[in-house]
Amino acid sequence: MENTTDPFFEDLSIGYTVWSGSRLVTKDEIIDFAKLWDPQPFHTDEAKSGDTFFGKLVASGAHTYAITMRLGVDSRVLTGNAVAGFGVDEMRFRAPVLPESRLLARFTVRAMRPSSSKTGLGIVKWEAETFDQDGTCVLSAFITNLYRRRESAVGAEASSSGSMK
Repeated sequence: MENTTDPFFEDLSIGYTVWSGSRLVTKDEIIDFAKLWDPQPFHTDEAKSGDTFFGKLVASGAHTYAITMRLGVDSRVLTGNAVAGFGVDEMRFRAPVLPESRLLARFTVRAMRPSSSKTGLGIVKWEAETFDQDGTCVLSAFITNLYRRRESAVGAEASSSGSMK
């Protein structure tokens, strides 16, 4: 499903899935990112990378996660009414990302509940999976975010409980 609006907490449900657009990862981008944030030879030097575990230039895991986040923001699931990130759990780098890979991500709601301490907000746990152009999963993680709730839903909840928060 393509997301065309910033979802509120009430717009989401367990199993709700959004696919992102795709992004090309270039050799220059891999090297530039790694020079700043993960300066290891298999990320920064195509010639030296041949003598490493990977045997070739590969993107940093941090770079792959940054791309995943960008895909989530561009897909409008990790922005707008997602007001804060709580954390990332069980992140796994499943396969290397090579120059000229085209990545896309799938975001699936795995858990959600109204916040018990912040009226007007809900907590959503997304499973994020990033794939290359061959369908190989290169990254998986669980991303937990705080979402705005619609005022009408918050008001109805307060009325049914007999208290206003």
